[in-house]
Amino acid sequence: MDLARSRSPTSTLSSFGPSTIPVGPAGERNADGVGGSSGARPSRPGHELARVLRGWRERGLLTQEQLAERSRMGVRTIRRLESGHTFRPTAASLRLLAGALGLSDDERMLLLAAARGEAAAPPAQAAGSVPRQLPADVPGFTGRGEQLRRLDAVLAEGGAAGAVVISAIAGAAGVGKTALAVHWAHGAADRFPDGQLYIDLGGRAPGPPTTTSIQALALLLRGLGVAGDRVPAELEAAAARYRSLLAGRRLLVVLDDARDAEQVRPLLPGAPGCAVVVTSRDRLSGLVAIHGAHRILLGPLPDA
Repeated sequence: MDLARSRSPTSTLSSFGPSTIPVGPAGERNADGVGGSSGARPSRPGHELARVLRGWRERGLLTQEQLAERSRMGVRTIRRLESGHTFRPTAASLRLLAGALGLSDDERMLLLAAARGEAAAPPAQAAGSVPRQLPADVPGFTGRGEQLRRLDAVLAEGGAAGAVVISAIAGAAGVGKTALAVHWAHGAADRFPDGQLYIDLGGRAPGPPTTTSIQALALLLRGLGVAGDRVPAELEAAAARYRSLLAGRRLLVVLDDARDAEQVRPLLPGAPGCAVVVTSRDRLSGLVAIHGAHRILLGPLPDA
């Protein structure tokens, strides 16, 4: 993905204007604002963005390759950003990076400041803050009325029974699993006053998932206000901390694009009050059999 300097950065990522100064391997703008590969040391804008980006990537236990995969950006672009040799990225690139890193609203503001070259220490997220991590709803979402009603019914039944509600949306690639989950989650958000967590588990790629369970837990714990240096390094300890923080709260967790049930199990709440929506190409039979998940099989929408 090409990067460019943004025009007049503003207070939120969504309000960035169009890009005007292209950068790239040929005739690019480096951190000194000059074309080509002069070898000059980058100035503060590149250094500051490199510092915060690298810190957040390491906090999330991600390699540069994994961040590139999750943000849909090139590995070379990530490397240039972290080395301070690329000038201000486009607004679109900043949004992709913020989403891939699971940044809070305060951290997104810091990312904007770093892109302008403003030095600032990463703010400590207050414990108990309310996460609002859902991606934007799908504009003009239509259809899937039966599945939306089913998700509503599952939530109502699980809440009445005092159980953790787990809905597993399974289907082939491209049928709209994520769109359905995100659209329903936006409609149900007011039923979860303690917030909504969202994470892309990267199960679509061949081979191992791009996000492991421990990496996912690190991001989820950060979303719940745990400082990066306080996230346990061991899977069992991180999962226990996660369950403890969710206990007694009404919170919605959307686990998008899971590889299989094994990847998801450590990410499940342990006490009633929370709900989980999982999307996957797998049927997630293990979640259904062992954890009582309600499977919703999704097929292609009928032709209009």
